[in-house]
Formats: sequence, C-alpha cells, structure tokens
Amino acid sequence: MSESKEALFQALLGQIHWTDENTAIRNGWLENVVVHTKSRLWQFKIGLPTRIDAATFLTFEEHLKKGFDHVGAVDFSIEVTDQSQPANQAVLDYWPIIVNRSGISNGIAKATFQGQLPSFENNRYYIRVDNQPLRQLIQENYLEVIKQNYQMVGFPKVPFEIIIDEETAKDRRDVFVERANELAEQQQEMAKKAAEKQKEMAAAGNNGQAIKVDKIQLGKHIPVDDKLRAMNTYVEEQRFVSMEGVVFDVEVKILKTGRRILNAKISDYTSAFLIQMFSRTDEDIAIFDAIRKGMWLRVRGDLQMDDRFARDLVLNVRDLEEISKAKRQDNADKKRVELHVHTNMSMLDATNSISDFTNQAKDWGHTAIAVTDHATLQAYPEASGAAKSTGLKMIYGVEANIVDDGVPIAYNPDHIELKEATYVVFDVETTGLSAIYDNIIELAAVKMQNGNVIDTFEEFINPGRPLSATIIDLTGITDAMLANTRTEKEVITDFREWVGDAIFVAHNASFDMGFINTAYNRHGFEKSHNAVIDTLEMSRFLHPNLKSHRLNTLAKRYNVALEQHHRAVYDAETTGALAWIFIKEAAADHEIFYHDELNKDVGKGDAYKQGRPFHAVLLAKNQTGLKDLFKLVSASNIDYYYRVPRIPRSLLSSHREN
Repeated sequence: MSESKEALFQALLGQIHWTDENTAIRNGWLENVVVHTKSRLWQFKIGLPTRIDAATFLTFEEHLKKGFDHVGAVDFSIEVTDQSQPANQAVLDYWPIIVNRSGISNGIAKATFQGQLPSFENNRYYIRVDNQPLRQLIQENYLEVIKQNYQMVGFPKVPFEIIIDEETAKDRRDVFVERANELAEQQQEMAKKAAEKQKEMAAAGNNGQAIKVDKIQLGKHIPVDDKLRAMNTYVEEQRFVSMEGVVFDVEVKILKTGRRILNAKISDYTSAFLIQMFSRTDEDIAIFDAIRKGMWLRVRGDLQMDDRFARDLVLNVRDLEEISKAKRQDNADKKRVELHVHTNMSMLDATNSISDFTNQAKDWGHTAIAVTDHATLQAYPEASGAAKSTGLKMIYGVEANIVDDGVPIAYNPDHIELKEATYVVFDVETTGLSAIYDNIIELAAVKMQNGNVIDTFEEFINPGRPLSATIIDLTGITDAMLANTRTEKEVITDFREWVGDAIFVAHNASFDMGFINTAYNRHGFEKSHNAVIDTLEMSRFLHPNLKSHRLNTLAKRYNVALEQHHRAVYDAETTGALAWIFIKEAAADHEIFYHDELNKDVGKGDAYKQGRPFHAVLLAKNQTGLKDLFKLVSASNIDYYYRVPRIPRSLLSSHREN
C-alpha cells in the first residue's frame, strides 16, 4: 500500500504526539527516510512550505527524539519551499542551535562560537576573533560546517565572514605587558620584604611568633566581573584565566630551597582543576596553611599542561582570595516535603547519609522528609536517630523494583455472579493511540444478559479536526460521516446513564477504558467504578497455547461473525458473543463463577521473571505499613530475586492498604 508523502508525515506527527497547530509543520511532508538498521538510526528529510522559528524547531526536535527513544536514534534535516531571505533575528535565534548541531570538538573554536552572536553589517554576518591563527583555524575547519547546518534546517546560504577584531587584540597585548611589569615590580618588592624579615628574625634570635592570618588573599583582588567562567569551558592552555570553586583537596609541600608550594583541587561542580602557587614570603606560607577543605576560592592565573607530574591542565596562580559563598536557602512560603531521597545505603545512588539530608531539611525549615533507598531499608536505624535529634517527621519508604507478574483479567473486582450479570460490551474508534491527545470518533456498545443482546448504543462523535488518511483507511470512517454529529459531552453523558452499574467488557480493555475515563474526566464526571472484564487477557488465560488472540482470529476460531473489523459497532457485537463463550468456559474448566475470582491465578509460577522491572516509591502510612514494607523487601530478596530484588505487582496489591 503506497501512502503519499503528506500522509506519511501526518502518521509521523501522530507517533510523536505532536499537538501544536503550527501551520508550517501541519502542512509538511516526508521527503525521504533512510534507516540504518545496524546502528538503529532513522534519518528524516522533511519538507515544509515555510521556515519555522527556533523555539518550534527545538520543540519538534524534542518530540521526534522522544518518539523514537524506544527504538533507536533519530536525525533530521529540513527543506523549505520558501527560500526568501531570512530576517536577521531568525538567523541569530538559530545560532545556538546551529553551533550545537555542528559538533565542534576544538575547545577554543567552540568557545569562540558560544561566546558571541554574529553581528550583521553590509549584508554579511561577522564572527570576531582576536588573532590570525584562530581566524585561520575557524575559516579552514568550521565556517563551512556552520553554513551547511543552517541550510540543513531550511535556511538559504547565509553569508558569514571571520574578521580579526584589532581593538580586542591590542587590549590583550597591552594587558599582558602591563601585567608582566606589575609582576616584576611585585617580585622585587617581595624579595626586599623577605630579606628584611629574615634580618628581623635573625636579630630576634629566631624567636619570631606565628603570623596571624586575618584574610586569605594573595596578589590582587579579583572582581566578580573579571571574565569569570565555568570550569568546563576551559579545555586547553590559556592565559589570563579566572575561575572560582570549592576546595575539596589541599596539600602544602616543602621544597629543598625552603619555599612552599600549594597544591589544591577546586571544583565549581561543572568540572575541577588542580591549582598551584609558590610561596614568596612567610605571609604566603601562613595563608597556605590556613586554606582548608570546603573553602570557596577565586583564583586567577595561567592554565598550562603539566606533563611531568599531574599530566593534566594545571592553573598556575598569581592571584588568590577566599570568597564567602552564601548558603542555599529555601524561601518558599509553603515548605515542600521531599518524598524521594537516596542515601549512601543505596548502592551507586548517593554519597550522603540520611543525617546529612535531615540536617539540610531542618535548616530549610522543612517539617518532614522521606527516606526511599533503592531496594533496601538499611538506612532506617540512622533515620530514626536523625529524626529524634532534629525533630523532623521521618517518612519510611523504599524505591522498589516492581514487576508485572501477570496482567489482570478483571478491573475494579466485585463479587458479582457472572452468569446472572448484565454486561455492556463496547468498543471505541479513535483518532490515535493516546487517550490524552486523541479523541473518540465512534462509540458503540451492546447490553447483554444471559448471552442475549437486550439493547444497543451507537454514536459518532466529531473530534473537531479532520481525520488523518491512516485513520480513514483503518476504520472506514470519513469526515463527512462525522460532520453533523453530537458533541462528545452529549454522547458521553448519555452513555454513562445508559451503562448504569453493568459490567464493562472490551477487547484490550485498558485501551478502551482509558479513552472512556479520560472523556469522563474532561466533562466533569468521576472515573468509572464499574467492574470490567478484558476479553483479550481472558482469552490468553483460557487458551495459553493460541499464538494470536486478536479479535478477528478469535471470531474465526469460534465461528462468530465479524462483519467489518475496526468499526466499533461490529467489534462490540463480536466481543459480546466471545465474552459469553469465555464466561461459560471459565465456569466449566476453572470453576470461576464470580467477577472477583477472574484474577485468582494471576502471578502464579515464575511469572515474576518474565516482566521488565520498573521503579515505584512505596511509603509507609503507619506502623502496620512499616511492617508490610519489611515483608515486601524481604520477599523481594528471598522469594522473588531475579537479577535484582523484585516485588510482584500482585504481592504489592495484597499489601496496599497501609
């Protein structure tokens, strides 16, 4: 079956749940698709009538990546029909996106692009650098990449040019010469003071007292605006570097000459650097000795590669000073309660103890905190002591590995005799697969007793937008059939009253009930509390040897007529006939007579090994719940351990109350 480029693109928008009504994207088409099966990469070439703005581009890129994250990676380019000259602001808005997409590996080139926006003069965009080698590097290696990436997102060829900013270059040379002269004068002055100090100490018989340190500062004051940058932006040797960070390791070594060398490691949490500084006076030595872990230092100097010892970039410091870093505050009027905390008892999750977190929560004015280590409760004794010492309420919990050990047949289980019950067997046709973003376009149901149809319900619903070609082909429902239909609110209201307290029956009930409950919620009704039977899971339970449990396959097997598949009214009638057959089989073969007995065999055997675990945070409401938590975690490690400690959903359901 051959689909048009426009229809394929609409199907792609449906898959990635694109709901924005941007005209350019809604009128787009899929020009080409290349699938790399080995690397699991999808490359899309998308055609659009007009160029989209940068914000829409980023949103679309995020939707596309999320839509394919379960199958592989994705890349895309855009071809735009309208090749008119773009507005200057549009080029500049896309600049960070283009720099990121260009994958520039050279640190200084990347910093040059990220540190400026091009200027527009004389119908050209100028990128400024301060020296000829850098201009040549960017011109030969990266400028064409930037231009090509603009074209790949729908721009015509954008005229860029690299120019040397002579004024900036001259300023740097002047600063370098001035700084060198200052250093020479400082060294002469320090040598003179050192000589005088030695004379004084010698005259006092070397009985000098220890120097008192009032302020940790060496060299000149470093202002905040002195081109301070995050540490992760420094990737190669560079002069005139300024940074600040917390000291997490410090060592002072004594050289053979008697001088000291400060080796300290500092981090601003984006990266970390080793800083070095040689002492010149006794005051320097006293300040070196006063530097401690946890201090915040602002430093300035030259970043150089140390090939002999560190084998890494090292900052040779000229100026250093301690700065007071304000503690982080929680200024919210209504304090939060953190319900998801991992401690150092949770393997590879955290390095702090629950006492650290409790003290921090206390400082912020919180009233409670939850400890939820991953699959373990070993922090509980310390948590109890921390709660007593701080006065905080401790909420005990765990982040468990939950596994579906069998999908239930019955939802909202109730003690209803199956043979005498009234059933509403229903089916929905929709605009897509998402109950949140898509809508019901056909709702049909049959009401049954003792296997006989006693009433029917069938309505079309206009979703308020044209149907996609895929949905029209799948269901046979057209826009013309929905043109003069009632609103969703009217149909859902009537349907809810018509159902009453009957048992819902559907094939793959979780899908259909999802749309029903979402529609209920949208129009002010509570979620349905009716008992539900899923004939898909019931068939899997009754006939485990069948390879397929699709509705048309089962209809053929049981000789039940199915006039037109993927039309709600016909699917509902077929499902109703099958449901009555299954109910009689359940009674005869498994002695199941009541609705709440349908799930009695769920989770038996090694079903817990088959599912893929997912995380869920469980919190104890009271002492009984705390006892249940210990039972669940013990069972996960003893009875249900398979690669990781697992808690079957059926076991969790039996302990839900507390």
